[in-house]
Amino acid sequence: MITMPPPATLRTPGVMTTAELGSWAQIGKNAVPRLVQRYGLREISGQSHSRRYGVHDIMRQILGVTPDAAEDLNLLLLPLQKASWVARITGISVSAINAAICENRLLLPAPVALTQTAPGQAAPRGRRWIPAQIVAHLRGDPIPFLAPQAPLRGTPETRVQATARNVFAAICSDTAEVSRQCQL
Repeated sequence: MITMPPPATLRTPGVMTTAELGSWAQIGKNAVPRLVQRYGLREISGQSHSRRYGVHDIMRQILGVTPDAAEDLNLLLLPLQKASWVARITGISVSAINAAICENRLLLPAPVALTQTAPGQAAPRGRRWIPAQIVAHLRGDPIPFLAPQAPLRGTPETRVQATARNVFAAICSDTAEVSRQCQL
């Protein structure tokens, strides 16, 4: 049986305070200002001691999706989860999950990177997963809340014409197409 974490409780519907945002993202209170700055979240209150942010803005900026229905919003309000929760639910060790991410071979839905790192560095402490995506993956259901995918470059016909006389280009283009489909 898969146990879901309890949803975040908001004092004001549609609005998250800094404490609620930190609790939802599972980060410390000192990391919230960096998260707000990185994702460009707009503050909707003018008070510095109790900053507030719109829930839909948070979902759109951080997760890349906007909930259409109340059920979707309730699923997105489940606190983002760390690799330890994903490991407990899936049976895959935390080190195996982190290695799969670093090697670009993770079969689970992609995590949300909450922290910014230098190019070429992994941010294992800043990765969080949307619980509804992990549960849907384990059940074999369609993965909800996928961010819009970038369209593939060129039509299949133009890709075939460009690689018709070059075996290595054909292999690379086929591999690139498959990897885009596997990455979420």
